[in-house]
Amino acid sequence: MNSPPSTIGERTYRPKAITEAIHALYAARNAGDSQEYASYFAPDARMTIVANPALNPGAGMRLGREGIARHLESLHEINAYLGYEIEAIVAEGDKIAVRWTAEVRSLDNGRVGSYSVLDHISVRGGLIVELVHFYDTGSVGIARGRIKIA
Repeated sequence: MNSPPSTIGERTYRPKAITEAIHALYAARNAGDSQEYASYFAPDARMTIVANPALNPGAGMRLGREGIARHLESLHEINAYLGYEIEAIVAEGDKIAVRWTAEVRSLDNGRVGSYSVLDHISVRGGLIVELVHFYDTGSVGIARGRIKIA
């Protein structure tokens, strides 16, 4: 059974094309290829990392391809990305949700963790105009030594 196409912006995509684009986007992210990663975003795109900035300094909003690329570069300066797994992709209209897991080593202390992530993506004209990134901020805070556990 074939899935119906989704309209994103003024283009129509089959679910297979969306899945392939999402996999390429996350492969670029994991590899630290900031220019390739940023190329999936509109020039005026917004990326928001939802977290407590006291525990996770990467929290906040990045604007435009350049800001998004710089953010990815900064993540790869402090972390080694050991792998990732996309667990689910749900697309309807111009909205896409991606649930995934990242395995990351903190370069400052060597700790390795596996973190659950949920990204909400809005697309216009085949490019990402907004990505809101939710992750397990507590686990990252513990791994980075910002939260002490009893």
